[in-house]
Amino acid sequence: MLFTDNPDDIQLTSGFEILRTFQRSYCMIRLEMTRKQTYTFFLNIFLCLVNTSFVVSLGCYNCTNIENVNNCTNISQCGNGQSCYLDFVPSGETGVFNLGCIDNQKCMAIGDIAPGMVGRNVNKLQLKTCHECCSTDNCNKGLCEHLKPTVCIDSEKVDCAFLNTVANICRDIQHAKTICPRFCNLCDLVDGEWADWSAWSSCDVTCDNGTQSRYRTCTDPAPAHGGSNCTGIDNEIRMCERQLCPVHGQWAEWLEWEACSVSCDIGIQRRHRTCSNPAPERFGDHCYGDTMDDGLCFPGPCANGGWSSWGTWSNCTVACGGGTMTRSRTCTNPLPSEQGKDCEGDPIQVTACGNAVCLPNVAFNAYWVDDLSPAAGQTMVFTRVLVNEGGAYNNSTGEFRAPVDGTYTFSAQMCFANNLNLYFDIKVGEITYASSYAFDANAVSCSTAQAVATVKKHQKVIVQWTHTTYTGNYIVRGDALRNYFTGILVHA
Repeated sequence: MLFTDNPDDIQLTSGFEILRTFQRSYCMIRLEMTRKQTYTFFLNIFLCLVNTSFVVSLGCYNCTNIENVNNCTNISQCGNGQSCYLDFVPSGETGVFNLGCIDNQKCMAIGDIAPGMVGRNVNKLQLKTCHECCSTDNCNKGLCEHLKPTVCIDSEKVDCAFLNTVANICRDIQHAKTICPRFCNLCDLVDGEWADWSAWSSCDVTCDNGTQSRYRTCTDPAPAHGGSNCTGIDNEIRMCERQLCPVHGQWAEWLEWEACSVSCDIGIQRRHRTCSNPAPERFGDHCYGDTMDDGLCFPGPCANGGWSSWGTWSNCTVACGGGTMTRSRTCTNPLPSEQGKDCEGDPIQVTACGNAVCLPNVAFNAYWVDDLSPAAGQTMVFTRVLVNEGGAYNNSTGEFRAPVDGTYTFSAQMCFANNLNLYFDIKVGEITYASSYAFDANAVSCSTAQAVATVKKHQKVIVQWTHTTYTGNYIVRGDALRNYFTGILVHA
């Protein structure tokens, strides 16, 4: 774009066309002057070709309907005879922007734009038919405020592609970012710079000597996209002085314990200390705690315990079968003092007693016979048992088996029908110890038999029916007419 004092005479001409024509002429002249130097010849041919092709392609931001041009990051390469444009489209109280490449057209002056100013106001007078090239040449920055990446331009004095082949210029970032930033993709590179130092911190002590520090950060700007970090230190420290500190008191060691307050048992003794290690100075804190310490002391017992005499023996715990009886004594002759020893030994003695053999508890009482017409010689079975201590009577067989040797007493009763001569015996083993006969011409009679016998262990005792000449039920039974068999151990 060319500048003129009269906006009506502005002719839109591609800046790249003028530059390309100039470069072609320059290259022709340069070739004629240096034919004798082969290296220079090829170098200039490369520079001309690269520069000629490079200026034809222009990088422009390409975005549609964005509210802020700075939010656009898409980049398009324009063709020959094209340049960048930025279009504002009103929408309500605000609007949106369109950016991209467009064919070069004549830009008409509109409104009261001062002479010599090319382009349009972005927010008011921009037209689609009016555009500008946002580059370093003929650029109306009032139109194209979004300059990156077109602000990143390689140096026109060197050929970046050639330098990269012979000197690896892209590896030398410090030089490449000023000579070939676009070729080496360094347009987004940002070298870090130090921000201002922070204020000095407060002294880290309130008395005596301490330190202060301050810091700075590499954030103005911060390094980005491969840019160099800041060089130098990021913190500084200096000495600071305060008034002398107060001295806080500390306890000295405890002195030795004083003598115990008693000569035996439990007493009290005391020790002391002072706040002198160091003593408090310059309003320092005094020692916290007591200057005295009291404790218990135990010089020895005043008296050890002694046993009293044994007491009398207690009654035996059983009358027979083996028991115990006891006697006791107390540690009261004398009583032990607070620190005295207790008596050694047992306060209670135990001895055996009641060694006589106890009489076994053997007794039985059975009644009710089921067989009312027994035959002679038959054992009577009394099926209902009221007492059977020792378990010696068997109500299935009618036999009593003595559990121990001893003297026993037995009794039996049988009730008969009238006008009958009937007999029964109490037998121990095969020996009859008692017999009974019953005859009553007028009513039922109940005869009893009693016996005292010495019975050996396991010997049997029974009630036996001994004689009958009758048939039918001649034994009578009932609640008032009870047939029974009893026995008890008298002495073992």
